[in-house]
Amino acid sequence: MQLSLDFDTVMRSPLINAAACKWAVEHWDYLTKTDTPLINVNSSTKIEKGEKLDVFTGILYLKPADQVTTKTICAAADLMGCKKGCLISSGQLGKKAGSNAATKRTIMYALQPELFLKHLKIEIMRHELNHGDKLAIRLNGTSDIDFSDLIASMPDVQFYDYTKIYARYLNNDLANYDLTFSGSANNTKSLEITARAIRAGMRTVLAINTAESKGEYKLPESLGLIPLVNMDDTDVRFKDAADAVGVLKRKGSNKQTRAADEQRDGFFFNQSNINKLAAMVAA
Repeated sequence: MQLSLDFDTVMRSPLINAAACKWAVEHWDYLTKTDTPLINVNSSTKIEKGEKLDVFTGILYLKPADQVTTKTICAAADLMGCKKGCLISSGQLGKKAGSNAATKRTIMYALQPELFLKHLKIEIMRHELNHGDKLAIRLNGTSDIDFSDLIASMPDVQFYDYTKIYARYLNNDLANYDLTFSGSANNTKSLEITARAIRAGMRTVLAINTAESKGEYKLPESLGLIPLVNMDDTDVRFKDAADAVGVLKRKGSNKQTRAADEQRDGFFFNQSNINKLAAMVAA
């Protein structure tokens, strides 16, 4: 997809921020003349692991929160404290090509939402032709947007997401849309919401402040009496039990940062606040 708006319309839009406008000026030909795909299938090592379950996953990556848009596309980002540790800055997404593609997609989503959704649906249909019922689509790779109308219009396609918005999980009634609640240790309120999700039987994932490198602790195997699933094995969450609680290693960080974060609260669970969560869940 490519943007079809003129330069003045883009520059005057109140929907994207100054940094996005500056990027658009510097990448105008890329923005308006290059046909950039919205979704790529099996585009990362973890996603490729789904093939062992006979699943081929397509993910939409946008620039999260308010990095491009003036209105956040991650409504719970401030509460959950996930802006700093967002995966958008790590791996292939953190490289120039991945970053430019995500920026372009987000500008197109903000400025031409109807056209964006039309192209998104067309791309999903093409991937469905290639992969059939083995296809799974994750629309919120680095965002937390309500795409329920699009998902409802494609009932034969399996969609799934992680969300930090408790109400989105609670209110989801689409048979082809599987959600996993993404917990947070950022503050007392985020811990309470995470504990509530687990007690309510919502599938929940906890990102742990370790990469399991030399000298670091291993992922915990239980939360009190609750066994924990290693959700790094694949990204195919809809194959997990509906009430599973899982853990992920921290990505895109260095050992020094992780050591500092063991002494303070944040999005990632350290050894102190995961014990607080266990106590809350058991209470």
